[in-house]
Amino acid sequence: MNRLKIGARAHDLADQTPAALIAQAHELGLDGLQLAVHKSWPEAYQARDTHILATHIQHLQQADLSIFLLASYFNPAHSDADFLARELARVRLNIELAQRCHIGAVGSETGSLNDDDWTRHPDNHGAAAFHKVEQSLAQLRPELAQAGCDFLVEAVCDHIIHDADSLARLNARLGERFLVTLDLANLLDADNAAAWREILADFLGRHGERIRLFHFKNFILEGRDKVSVGLAQGLIDYAEVLAMLAQCQLTHIPIIVEELTGEALRESVAYLRHLSR
Repeated sequence: MNRLKIGARAHDLADQTPAALIAQAHELGLDGLQLAVHKSWPEAYQARDTHILATHIQHLQQADLSIFLLASYFNPAHSDADFLARELARVRLNIELAQRCHIGAVGSETGSLNDDDWTRHPDNHGAAAFHKVEQSLAQLRPELAQAGCDFLVEAVCDHIIHDADSLARLNARLGERFLVTLDLANLLDADNAAAWREILADFLGRHGERIRLFHFKNFILEGRDKVSVGLAQGLIDYAEVLAMLAQCQLTHIPIIVEELTGEALRESVAYLRHLSR
């Protein structure tokens, strides 16, 4: 197995100055970060100071931290046209930063018809919601092409793009610049969690060559609720996941350990390193 490229979300680390992010990432043994500039450096983001934002990013890169993704979290189906326009402007700012800092990918999930609550809505999986997502993301094609940057779409079971099939339909319509983040835990709920192996195998079969990033997280079920736990503790067996990725020759793809902070994040990164030895 390749030496895994392991990262974390920058905003899950304690201190967000570039120097502190570098120190924390090196101490955890991370190879890179998933960076949401509006979360890590809100003042520079609010001022739209692309010079400061790019300088911060380059500071990280010069310390041998890859930026695996500029996370541009937004809801492409938001019903407020002005709000959606501001969100699309934020994605475009991230694409500009990607071009300036030679980062290959920006990305997001696809949200919900519940607007600011990215939760299950009875019509999320319908044709009208799909069309809204497609319309919004299609607007980004010129900037992505000019920047030589890809947009990674992440499927989440409660969201509009919710499984391997809906993601395949979307990306086929949007074209070559639209690729994939795979977060297995986000494809699972109380109804299908026991079938995670089959769901993963199907997803890898459908999207393997288009995957550019993995999100690893784990959970247990309390009733129908998913409760986040460390990678070694939950329903998903990550030793098996890595074996399946190795079989598909995908262990070179970077992995972001998500939804953990502090000691739980440290333990999960060490667990992954142990599994890959």
